[in-house]
Amino acid sequence: MTQVRQIFDFAVVGGGIAGLAIAELLQRSGASVVLFEKNRTLCAEASAEQQGWFHTGALYAALPRNFFCRTMVGNLDDLVDYYSGFPNMNLRIDKHISSTSQQGWFSNRTNFYAYTSVQGVNWKWKLPWAVALYRAKRRMSWFETLDANKSLSHQLGFGAKPIRYVQHDSALDVNLDGIAFVLKSRDRAMHTTLIAEDLLRSFLGGGGTLRMGTKIEAIEKGHLVARREHLGEVTDYTVRHIVLATGKDSPAFDRNVRVFISPLLVVAPALTDMNFVRMSPLMRDTINHVYHRNGQVDYSVIGNAIYYDSRQWTESLSEEVRTHMIGVARRVLGDFDESRTGLFFGSKTETGGSRSMRNYLYRIIDRGAYTLALPGKFSLCFSLATNLCRHFGIEPVERIRMGASDVTGFIEPPKHLHLATQIGHRSSQSGLPRTVAALSVENL
Repeated sequence: MTQVRQIFDFAVVGGGIAGLAIAELLQRSGASVVLFEKNRTLCAEASAEQQGWFHTGALYAALPRNFFCRTMVGNLDDLVDYYSGFPNMNLRIDKHISSTSQQGWFSNRTNFYAYTSVQGVNWKWKLPWAVALYRAKRRMSWFETLDANKSLSHQLGFGAKPIRYVQHDSALDVNLDGIAFVLKSRDRAMHTTLIAEDLLRSFLGGGGTLRMGTKIEAIEKGHLVARREHLGEVTDYTVRHIVLATGKDSPAFDRNVRVFISPLLVVAPALTDMNFVRMSPLMRDTINHVYHRNGQVDYSVIGNAIYYDSRQWTESLSEEVRTHMIGVARRVLGDFDESRTGLFFGSKTETGGSRSMRNYLYRIIDRGAYTLALPGKFSLCFSLATNLCRHFGIEPVERIRMGASDVTGFIEPPKHLHLATQIGHRSSQSGLPRTVAALSVENL
């Protein structure tokens, strides 16, 4: 059955965090937007497969170019300018960036960066790594001297001296051998479900149109056809612009786009409540830990720098990767029962210039009939949405009109929470002490 053609300024295809953030800010800024998602929930695929780690630029502080770090700091500018009005956006912005409460979009537990000593790396890496350590210490110091009342990204530069209080002198209570120094950062864990729910309430409150369980059958410039399988509807849409925020499906629309997958280990209950990253020039020696608490659920999410091109991935690698991840976690965090663990793979859709160099940053790519939008990281959804508005000549507005809609169950909870909950069920059923409370997914 074909309905009467509907007319919108924008059609956004893909209801992950990228598509949701884009649709929300476009609608808030005066455009009429229809958001399509093929699944029955939003943020159900790559957006649910992340670690829940909000990046502020510290991860790239040791790189030769300042571009990656500057882009992440620019994302903070956009967060401050266009998202401070959300009631759950709990970062205070004055001279420094800090938390207003323990509950909200972001955790009040920041991340520490532990850098491997030069003595602990191969001779060919010694000089480059020594220079990288020098850069990291300076850039992390710059961040702490920025005035958050002004544009952060425009204040980054050369010439600042490292400040002593950025260096962390206390033990992290984990087994990190051969460390040159530990630096404080403003990275932190984030509550991705709450962020997505707030964006959805704003989108619907501003008059946005949401179509879930809907597949796109045809795309032409200014026109698309969508099918809602469960209702048996086929609808024609006339739109001024089509934005594809299609995540893992994006390689079908651009041959330079690649999908990478990386392992993430969940351990419940948590092995430590400290967020930290061990930085090393060798991928096998890196490890990062993000602590999460959701109600009574308390757990660790552990990652490293190993990644695979999804086209080359085979299931036979799963057990090998699992063994490696558990081994790395035990060396740093101590022994633990393997039955307390779960492993999943996070997906990242990126575009880059070379085979070996990855690009974690957001991209806006025009392709005639449509514009492809890639977030790079969940954290960068704020800059992606802001700059996509400007890409179409729309200046984003700050004022937010939150809807009263109950969006409970519309957002897929992150996979790390699913796994932590399952571990709690297993412990309960095996007769072991129940250390993780089971949650009803429908009530998240």
